[in-house]
Amino acid sequence: MAIPDEVDIIVCGGGSCGCVVAGRLANLDHSLSVLLIEAGESNLNNPWVFRPGIYPRNMKLDSKTASFYYSRPSEWLDGRRAVVPCAHILGGGSSINFMMYTRASASDYDDFQAKGWTTNELIPLMKKHETYQRSCNNRDIHGFEGPIKVSFGNYTYPIKDDFLRATESQGIPYTDDLQDLTTGHGAEQWLKWINRDTGRRSDSAHGYVHSTRAVHQNLHLMTNTKVEKVVLEGDRAVGVKVVATKPLTPGQMSSRVIRARKQIIVSGGTLSSPLILQRSGIGDPEKLRKAGVKPLVDLPGVGLNFQDHYLTFSTYRAKPHVESFDDFARGDPAVQKQVFDQWNINGTGPLATNGIEAGVKIRPTEDELATMDKWPCPEFRSGWDSYFKDKPDKPVMHYSVIAGWFGDHMVMPPGKFFTMFHFLEVWPPFSPTSTRTNIKQYPFSRGSTHITSPDPYDAPDFDAGFMNDKRDMAPMVWGYVKSRETARRMDAYAGEVQSMHPFYAYDSPARAKDMDLATTKAVRVSWMLAAFDCAD
Repeated sequence: MAIPDEVDIIVCGGGSCGCVVAGRLANLDHSLSVLLIEAGESNLNNPWVFRPGIYPRNMKLDSKTASFYYSRPSEWLDGRRAVVPCAHILGGGSSINFMMYTRASASDYDDFQAKGWTTNELIPLMKKHETYQRSCNNRDIHGFEGPIKVSFGNYTYPIKDDFLRATESQGIPYTDDLQDLTTGHGAEQWLKWINRDTGRRSDSAHGYVHSTRAVHQNLHLMTNTKVEKVVLEGDRAVGVKVVATKPLTPGQMSSRVIRARKQIIVSGGTLSSPLILQRSGIGDPEKLRKAGVKPLVDLPGVGLNFQDHYLTFSTYRAKPHVESFDDFARGDPAVQKQVFDQWNINGTGPLATNGIEAGVKIRPTEDELATMDKWPCPEFRSGWDSYFKDKPDKPVMHYSVIAGWFGDHMVMPPGKFFTMFHFLEVWPPFSPTSTRTNIKQYPFSRGSTHITSPDPYDAPDFDAGFMNDKRDMAPMVWGYVKSRETARRMDAYAGEVQSMHPFYAYDSPARAKDMDLATTKAVRVSWMLAAFDCAD
């Protein structure tokens, strides 16, 4: 279908949010012509998208479904550059993310203090969005007829029970529904954005865009197309200027203007939306002039207040009997054939899960806070008192267990593994219109992004701001300490992968001790056999 030169509504950005907006508007009134523009390719029936178990492939630096923003070198990262991945495919993060069903806390929405954005006002929309495919004791806050499916997937690694037993022994209570908007401290078997009936990932593009285009003609789709800028006439946005995501001829840029009769919605994501606005002349006048763009709207906050959750991984060796996805990730032909056959035949097996079967949201106790006060980074106490203390629904940290080695499989040693991954729980305390990232994190650090020229292909001046607020350090350390304690209480535990952990002095009480003799012998046999196979 040819893309018209003029439509009623243009949605700039086909990510998780943009797909919902475009699909809902097109279904609201079939006489409305809606255009959705996405820089990445379509995800329609893409096996790298709909097979849940291979999602890590989308995170690699050579991925075609993600783009990567490199920040300035940072003194807070010992001179290194942060690399921030962003989805580069229709459906956005919902097409390539970890598929973890996670809701914000009620106070996060109420903190906006904005009309229409209170938790009670948003619950009907949350319910309308989802089909909750499990037994439920909270039917008043979950939906059962929405386009996006929520389930445990069609496979569960047994390490889930081991993890939950260990966290309960630490005083982290098991809860049936950690996503009830009110529980800020607890453990659960983690739900996933996976359709239980098919074993497929449930993403916003298939749920809202492809399903609409299959039955209606009023939703137009442009993929592999970048929005250069919004076209302004006076104080009114009248259209958008678009270019190919990659120039067909180096040094030459072919563009097109598409006009909107009613509305233009910019939903390019946390990093792309500010750049679109700035190239349009909307932002800090001084910075726009420096980049060679004529200022049209004085809005200095555009591109400020970037925040992201800090994700860290710590990998542990697992005992030989523990089931994991390691042999599949290594490329074992027999294992891969078995796994793919099982999924292709009936949508079950290891490909029908993300391997993240359980996790926690946690808040520190007073004793733990007192311990943090004695660390070299005691600044978190002020953040706790001002933001967390009186809002018990807000967790400080999250960590989950992954049933295998999560990282570059080319450097994976022989044996079996499990991985703990952690991130600061965040929801920015700003208005609903401010720049923000995912809906579940609270770091205090802030960064920024600004264009360096009018050229949409030029990289921005991006400062991730990671760890530039000292209040973020203590909870990151505390989260690692808690998850390490969980790992060492698990039956699966067979030691640490040293390269994935801090180096402790030989006489440090934190240093991992040798395993008992029986376990050492059992694990040694397995590793030696694997080493022989590789040598042969």
